[in-house]
Amino acid sequence: MSEINDKPDLGSIRNLIFDFGNVLLNIDPKRSSEAFRRLGVKDETDFFGSRSSLELMVKFERGQVSPEEFRNTVLRSLQPGVTPEQVDTAWNALLLDFPPRRVELLKRLRNDYRLYLLSNSNHIHYVSYTAGFLRNYGFPLAELFDKMWFSQQIGLSKPDPEIFRYVLNEGWLHPEETLFIDDTLVHVEAARKTGIRAWHLLPGTDVCDLF
Repeated sequence: MSEINDKPDLGSIRNLIFDFGNVLLNIDPKRSSEAFRRLGVKDETDFFGSRSSLELMVKFERGQVSPEEFRNTVLRSLQPGVTPEQVDTAWNALLLDFPPRRVELLKRLRNDYRLYLLSNSNHIHYVSYTAGFLRNYGFPLAELFDKMWFSQQIGLSKPDPEIFRYVLNEGWLHPEETLFIDDTLVHVEAARKTGIRAWHLLPGTDVCDLF
């Protein structure tokens, strides 16, 4: 499917579904990779690059692997002496800031739209960024949205079109009235397959620019 990335006409849109990482929350996966290397990777060519490790992360995102199982598997790839707490710290290193301008944007948009969050995530990251948001802004992240869907909680993940059908059904949303915003093109294309209008947030573009 070729990409169509003109800014969408918001005239008929009633529902906005936001991706999280690099749309609202800034992230940098390289920081986690570097943090794990500092902890001492047994085989750097295999660490989080093999098919089995990628499958582990997908299962973790879908809630099919517990945090304990995830930590223990990662620990087996690291030098002896690393603690589960250090694994969490390295894993969360990719989580950066949630800029105030985006918080203010969401507050303003709530006057005109129903707002939703749909994220491929995992329990360890979820605990970290929800606590960080509450600490920085003094209210829960959930207050910005009518509903939040996280992959590890519903057992589905993008780009499986089924996750978008799940959201449409549970939120009682009409796809033609719904705009999905994501920084990953395959996720955008999957949403379009279900009839949802979608916008690909290109690198260097801020979601605030759309509005």
